[in-house]
Amino acid sequence: MSAPMVSVTVIDQDGASDFAAPQGTTVAGLCAMLAIDLTIPSVRLTHADGRPLDSAAVLGRELPSGSAIALSSRVLSAQQANEASARHENQWLSPVLALVGICFLLVGAITSLCLMPLVADATLRGFKYPEDGPMWAIILAGIPVWLRILCSLLCCAGALVPLFASRLVRSRPAMLLLMPALAGYSSIGLVSGAGVHALEVAPVVAVWVALIAAVAVASLTGTPAAVSAILVWIGAVGLVTVGAYPVFHLVNVAPLAVVVGILLFLMAPRLALRVPDNQLVDASSVLTIPVRIREEPAQTPSPVTGGRMATALGHTDARNALIVTASTLFVLVGGVPLALSVTPTIDVGRGIGGFVLVIAAIITLLTAPRATRNHLGRILPRLSAAGLAAAFLLGAWVQSWTGHIGLYPLLPVCVLVVVGVSVAAGVALYEPKGHAALAGTILDFVQTFSTFLLLPAAFMASGLFEFAWRAVL
Repeated sequence: MSAPMVSVTVIDQDGASDFAAPQGTTVAGLCAMLAIDLTIPSVRLTHADGRPLDSAAVLGRELPSGSAIALSSRVLSAQQANEASARHENQWLSPVLALVGICFLLVGAITSLCLMPLVADATLRGFKYPEDGPMWAIILAGIPVWLRILCSLLCCAGALVPLFASRLVRSRPAMLLLMPALAGYSSIGLVSGAGVHALEVAPVVAVWVALIAAVAVASLTGTPAAVSAILVWIGAVGLVTVGAYPVFHLVNVAPLAVVVGILLFLMAPRLALRVPDNQLVDASSVLTIPVRIREEPAQTPSPVTGGRMATALGHTDARNALIVTASTLFVLVGGVPLALSVTPTIDVGRGIGGFVLVIAAIITLLTAPRATRNHLGRILPRLSAAGLAAAFLLGAWVQSWTGHIGLYPLLPVCVLVVVGVSVAAGVALYEPKGHAALAGTILDFVQTFSTFLLLPAAFMASGLFEFAWRAVL
């Protein structure tokens, strides 16, 4: 008569496996059947709850049927940790490299087959006979229109496919701005048949296509970050469309873009935080408030749990990252050209307004991040301020009084190097001395005053005052 069998579960690095062995078999005998060498010092046998297990334990007596044996090894654990670390590193490295490759491919194809031919067409229109134009323009202008449109459609589809195909891409706030921007840039080839106005129409078509792409993504996902991306692209569409409309030819949208970017950053905490009504702590008291006509009744309060709070905070962080990134782009795109060209001249307030706007924007972007806790909110605004300051020092105003004495661009570059080294040394060596409250109060006053100057300075620098003055007269 055969001995009764005892079933055990062995848990190792490959997972859990069920085995059956004759009653009376020791754990060491079972391991010998499974070719497990217990003489290796790093091998450990434990119960399922982590208690050490003797290899002389007998199945059916010390270990009843259905028991679990955990097999662990320090060498294997270290190897598994290294493999997990490598997988974690490759988890973001491979997608990032693929994304960079896609961006370079799309930008290179659109630039060479769509944008440069538009520039070549505009260049040849300046000659009475196109054959007299430069050779590069003649070659690029010879690219057929159908090839430009086909390249534009393919690249636009290639920029949108990752957004619609991958949930991971849609969950990244930066991708909600980058991929629609690539789709918009890819669409400039569609204006090849617009004739002499192709270059003026191209930015308008680009931002409108980007807005349509953002709306399509938001309708697919419905995440709060995607909805915030729509609002950002609506602002970009408004600024670019106003700048391209012939009626507003006197209006410069660069100062308006700077103000929009700074206001977005200042209001980012308030715009990012959105708590559902049924998650409010005082939702029960809200239900007792009389409902007005045609107003939806308040939702029944639901328990405030850790998971729901984590979801709300995750959406808040995503919206905040998207808004801060968008504000940085608005400031750099509008502020760098403005800082390069601004001079304190009396031109219906444009010169002085632009000069004051650049200075106030730099001060605001340097002082406002003091109240921000996340790294993105502290780094990006200050990088924007550094970009504006560098453009201002290398701009027309500094060149006007340093070029005559032969110190341009040596003096601005030296100032940038000295300031950069001083800031780096100050951050590394500074120790608080107990005057943080006084310094904070002074900086709060400077920030408030600079923020107060932004809107009137942008109104004057953009030419809105001149536009309204001429419209009235």
